[in-house]
Amino acid sequence: MNSFKHWAMGAAFAVAAAFGGAMSAQATVIDFQGLEVNDNNAHDAGYSYSEDGFTVASLSTFGLKSYGTAASRYYGSTALFNDTPNGTNKLTADGGAVFSLNSIDLTEFGAGYGTDVDVTFIGHLLGGGTVTQTFSLDGVLGFETFLFTAAFNNLLDVTWVQQADYHMFDNIVVNAASAVPAPGALGLLGLGLFGLGFARRRKA
Repeated sequence: MNSFKHWAMGAAFAVAAAFGGAMSAQATVIDFQGLEVNDNNAHDAGYSYSEDGFTVASLSTFGLKSYGTAASRYYGSTALFNDTPNGTNKLTADGGAVFSLNSIDLTEFGAGYGTDVDVTFIGHLLGGGTVTQTFSLDGVLGFETFLFTAAFNNLLDVTWVQQADYHMFDNIVVNAASAVPAPGALGLLGLGLFGLGFARRRKA
C-alpha cells in the first residue's frame, strides 16, 4: 500500500469519525441541585437560572423560587416554580443554540393550590412554527416524569405557564443541537474517499 493510499484512508476515517461525533448529542439533566438549601423556607432564584449551557427564566412580574429541603413543599428534590400567577417560564440554550427537549419532572404545588394540574408546553422551532404538548398531573403530591414527543426537536426555545392550579418543575432532560461539520471537513472527507477510489483503480 503506497503512502497516498495510507493518507487517503487516514483522512477518510478521521473525518468520518469527526462527522459521527458531531452528529451525536449528549443528554443534559437540569436538576437545580445548585440551589439546594437545608431549611424550611422558600428562596428566590432570581429571574433566570443557568446550568450546563441552558437557562430557565421567568418572563413575568416575579422571579423563580425553590423550597429548602425541610419545607413541607419539598418533594425529595430541589425544584423551581414561577412565583407569578399565570407567569410564563422560558427554556433556552445559551448563545441561542438549537436543542431538543426529552422529558421533565412535574409535581402539584401542594395543599391549598389544587391538584387538577395541566401544564402546556410550546416549542418554537428553528425556521418557524411551533409544537405543543400538554401534560396532566395525577393529583398525587410528588414528581412524575413526562416524556416529550420527537417533535420537540430543533427548538429555539420552549415556554410554559405557571397557571392555577400551580406546579413545580425539575430534572429537565435536554440535548444540545448536533454540530454541523465544517465545509472544509466535508471536503477533506470527499478527497479521502476519492483517493481510496483512485488507489483501487490503480491496483486493478
